[in-house]
Amino acid sequence: MIRYNLDVMHIEKNVCERILHTIMDVKGKTKDDINARRDLVKHYKGRKLHMQTTEVVGGERMTTPTAPFVLNKEQKKALCE
Repeated sequence: MIRYNLDVMHIEKNVCERILHTIMDVKGKTKDDINARRDLVKHYKGRKLHMQTTEVVGGERMTTPTAPFVLNKEQKKALCE
């Protein structure tokens, strides 16, 4: 009897979906979220992907810059075609 039975087909499917959702920047499906950006501050020395603060009347607003691995509209269209 096999102790751990790993289904390779589903593992490949899940990995492929995560990569596609991240590079296509699918809202709600990508793993590039606020918590991942906060972790970058601890583990990544470059500031290119860190969250940025912008001044808004009555406080501050945090924004996340677009990552270099996210496709733009033309690249997304070319990939889907």
